Amino acid sequence: MANRRERLREQTYQEIITTARQQIAQRGAAALSLRAIAREMGMTAPALYRYFENRDALVTALIVIAYQSLRDHLEDTRQENAGQDYITQLTAVGIAYREWALAHAEDYALIFGTPIPEYKAPEQATLPIARSSLGVLIRILQEGWEAGEFILPEDPPALASVLLAVQPDFRASAPVPVTAIALWSLVHGLVSLELFNHFAVLLQDPAELFEMQLENQLKILTGRS
Repeated sequence: MANRRERLREQTYQEIITTARQQIAQRGAAALSLRAIAREMGMTAPALYRYFENRDALVTALIVIAYQSLRDHLEDTRQENAGQDYITQLTAVGIAYREWALAHAEDYALIFGTPIPEYKAPEQATLPIARSSLGVLIRILQEGWEAGEFILPEDPPALASVLLAVQPDFRASAPVPVTAIALWSLVHGLVSLELFNHFAVLLQDPAELFEMQLENQLKILTGRS
């Protein structure tokens, strides 16, 4: 059990994160300021620096939290649909991706939007968690392929080997990660267009287009196109 000092430190840490997220929502990630956060919390800047040594460290923590939230939402959806066929699982995970993005617009913009000036994400801290959400998709595709439910296209071996090399714990067959990237690109592209208001004057219901395109793409995997 955590002692009082540890509990207070954790409470302060969470308050910093919450205040930073509010600041991003109001002013954008590029305007994130440790001094402004400290001022709003009634702390001195040196006291806040005991939690985050600089702005970039705070941004990195926010990015990791956002990716964890996305990964957990997708994995929870996969678990909830574990007894269904694999197309149903993929459909549910695709829809969950859109739902998470719409419910966490600031987090989505932080990890997928305009890069923050002069910030470079440390790969060791951010790449594994970033790839873990893709791992949910890869797991379903791999299991569905092994079960004979999916017909996956043969892919360029060089491309597949690169994808498998950067995330060896996927333990996926060569066609799987490339197919996962293609599916994610479709889902991500449609979600980004919607979230950044590019559909505003074109569509009354972006969800209808999203679900139609996802269904059409998944039909290809089963040979029912």
